Amino acid sequence: MTNLVSVSTGSNGVGAIQRIRNLLKFNPNLVLLKLALFLHYGGVSAIFPYYTVHMKSIGLSIEEISTISTCLPFVSLICSPIAGMISDKLGQYRYVLIGTLIAAVISQTCILLADARIPDGFEAYNASAILYSINNETQIQITSDTWNTSSPLLAMRFVIPPSETQHCVREETFITFIPIEKEGLMITGDVDLDITECITPVEIEIIGLRLEDESRDAEYQASHIRGFWIYFLVRGVSTAMLASTFCSFDAITLAMVKEHNGDYGKQRFFSMFGLSTVSPFVGILADWLGSLKGYRDYSSIFLVGHTFWLVAALLVWKLDVKADKPEGSFLTNLQQLLTIPEIPIFLVFMLFLGTNFGFMDNYLFIFLVDDIKTPNFLLGLSVTVGCIFGLPFLCFSNKIIKEVGIVTIIVVAFWSYAVRYIGFSLMTNPWNTLVLECLKFLSYHMLHSAACKFCSIKAPKGLLATLTAVYCSTHYQLGRSSGAFVGGILISRFGTRETFKILAYAALLFGTCYWLTDVLVLKRIESKRIQRMKETEEESKTPFFSNS
Repeated sequence: MTNLVSVSTGSNGVGAIQRIRNLLKFNPNLVLLKLALFLHYGGVSAIFPYYTVHMKSIGLSIEEISTISTCLPFVSLICSPIAGMISDKLGQYRYVLIGTLIAAVISQTCILLADARIPDGFEAYNASAILYSINNETQIQITSDTWNTSSPLLAMRFVIPPSETQHCVREETFITFIPIEKEGLMITGDVDLDITECITPVEIEIIGLRLEDESRDAEYQASHIRGFWIYFLVRGVSTAMLASTFCSFDAITLAMVKEHNGDYGKQRFFSMFGLSTVSPFVGILADWLGSLKGYRDYSSIFLVGHTFWLVAALLVWKLDVKADKPEGSFLTNLQQLLTIPEIPIFLVFMLFLGTNFGFMDNYLFIFLVDDIKTPNFLLGLSVTVGCIFGLPFLCFSNKIIKEVGIVTIIVVAFWSYAVRYIGFSLMTNPWNTLVLECLKFLSYHMLHSAACKFCSIKAPKGLLATLTAVYCSTHYQLGRSSGAFVGGILISRFGTRETFKILAYAALLFGTCYWLTDVLVLKRIESKRIQRMKETEEESKTPFFSNS
């Protein structure tokens, strides 16, 4: 008896070790896919975080940046499903992905040509000036024999000589000039500058004067508007192409995982690894090159991202992807896609989850900075923790999904949002952010793996890319926009902490509703479908002529 027990225990131990080895081993047929995913998402990580600062550097205002950021998700919402439909119609996922990657690189390169900066309009004049203070108000007196004083002076740049700087606040500055008195070639005016620590009067060195010139200002404004529209249009094309690449990569990954009996989570691991590791190194590279050039130059960031994408396109070309072609009319199959009850219900709840995703993405950092006074390094660390903490779970996502089911993963994603909302509504210590962000993997890594698994199971033959694209657009684009919209309304009316509580209750409610919908509706529909399939098989086996 003792020997039997020991043998049994040893056998179980060997079996457990073997299962762990099976989970961790690489599938040789999927190595190139892993590298392509790492490079694609690494390129995204290199460029995406710097879009806003790049727009600022080329002269776009905050309002213009906000307009562009608001409109772009709708471009993705429309173009992603179209790319998925084209991929399914042609049955060539590779060609569509390679084409969109190359188009993204070309359009991204054109972004670097856009320039909406307005020249400052300062010109050099032979002029001298004295800065002095009267009754705690700063005034300046300018004398020039080359400047036509009939042209209004708008602003000036000047340097206070070194001999006087020990008593002054600034050595070099830009001020707005308000003329109050004119006498010959000399103008006296008020300036918005505090020189209470200066010994006045102070002779200053004028670097440049900006005079009023309506024709010049109109030309500058026209150039700025032209730069804005060039950037907006080119960025729109780039966004459409990149949105299509995400859906195409998901479709290729699902098709290859199905063909080679792989694990989607392991492929997703390399995507997230590229997304979380490349950006800091690219930032260091940009800072180093900027220090050599003496100004911020973001072209190196785009160059790294484009290189990653082109190499990824070469690897995709080498992939052996077998995609099912749709049977019959494409429109008929698309109608069939929408008539499967599980799919519309799935998409509706993905929209609700996307709304939570959009709220967190748009307003969490604002809350942490304004209400909790979270330092910038901790914001970046929270992103890294949220991403890296979920990587081990991706290695075992296939096993987890098989054990608990897709519906459970989706319900838990809703409830994890509720826990995070409650935590943030009560938070006073910014370091607690790291604890709550550890739950992010449930509503991001695991949710996406489960949703893609749902698409691979439920998609009719030849419509895998279409369903995947519709899911991504619904969750990441439409849901993201609705989260920003709904969140803005709730915050303006109730405040951020109360909005967290409201959304926590909503997340609990929608998660419970999806679970009840599955138990009361979807499982019954599935059982009836299985019963009809069995009856159809039995009828097909029944001979046409009976022996009687």
